Amino acid sequence: MTTRKNVLVVDDDPVFKLIARKLFERSGDFFEVTFAENGLEAIEFLRTTIDGKTTPLPDIILLDIEMPIMNGWGFMEEFVKLPAEDTRDISVYTVSSSIAQEDKNKTASYPQIKAYITKPLTVDIIRSIAGIS
Repeated sequence: MTTRKNVLVVDDDPVFKLIARKLFERSGDFFEVTFAENGLEAIEFLRTTIDGKTTPLPDIILLDIEMPIMNGWGFMEEFVKLPAEDTRDISVYTVSSSIAQEDKNKTASYPQIKAYITKPLTVDIIRSIAGIS
């Protein structure tokens, strides 16, 4: 039996979030999904979770790059400052509609980011990153 994964989706696009929610539902009863509108909201969620220890940290973060207030790169600058003992088991994936090589190269500069995924997100991609066959 596969254990449930906690997923944090960081994206400001309401259509993408609706599609992501449906895709996770279709992927099976393996996910507890939380959404953040931007990088700042996501960092605040992580800090609160680390400080309070009341809810589990995400196992997976799906991170958009282009968002208002704090984009994906701003999020990563703050994410690497969080205590490593709390974040080392979190797998971050950038999920973007950008096909710019610069974004792909920048993704590679963060060891915490496991892969660069070009939208659209699919059930197969979700199951693959979660290790569900």
